[in-house]
Amino acid sequence: MLRWLNKNRDTVLDLYKNQYIAYNEKGVIAHGENLQNVLEQANTTNQEFVIYLVPRCRYSIQILPIQV
Repeated sequence: MLRWLNKNRDTVLDLYKNQYIAYNEKGVIAHGENLQNVLEQANTTNQEFVIYLVPRCRYSIQILPIQV
């Protein structure tokens, strides 16, 4: 299932910012800002799924060496 998320990360970030998604290897099966509602919707599908909270934005960091 993690493969699907890695493959579709850009699309997920664009469509579902700051939302919970329930997904499996086939794709997103439920989404929304309320975790309880997403769980209820996903459970009605009778499919296995995992939950992911999509971040609002991506951050880049650069780790610099400390010079003494």
